[in-house]
Amino acid sequence: MTADTETQYRVDRNTLRTNQAFIVGLTIIAFVSQPAGVWLVLFTGLVMALGTVWEPLALFMQVHRRLLKPAGILGPKVHVEDPMPHRFAQAVGATFLLAATIALLADATALGWTLNLIVTALAFINLTVQFCVGCFMYLQLDRIGLLPHSIASDRALEA
Repeated sequence: MTADTETQYRVDRNTLRTNQAFIVGLTIIAFVSQPAGVWLVLFTGLVMALGTVWEPLALFMQVHRRLLKPAGILGPKVHVEDPMPHRFAQAVGATFLLAATIALLADATALGWTLNLIVTALAFINLTVQFCVGCFMYLQLDRIGLLPHSIASDRALEA
């Protein structure tokens, strides 16, 4: 990696963990507060989707950047790595939660809550053991060349 690449590819893992903690907490609260929890599923999915498109809208991540880190509660844990797998995972989670919202509003409650709990479980795994299933999916899709060029890694360009 060049110095420019290292500057471009930085991920604060504590920001990601804060995001995951919010996702786990909110999706669990949504599940236990049925049927009104559908609106919390929608809110969480929208925050994730908007934050994927434009990072300043990633409200859960902003809690770490603007509150926890400056207050010294949870400092930075910056690693040199490509942020795209994390954004891809966030987009997949957002898609699941938005699909869950549609299912819940269409009275397909089993499907809706299943999709919600899948996101909960995967965010919990990422939070607790730092294994990102969405990142793994991204890397596998990238490895076999199934990602659109706009989000594919630089490795695809080097090959």
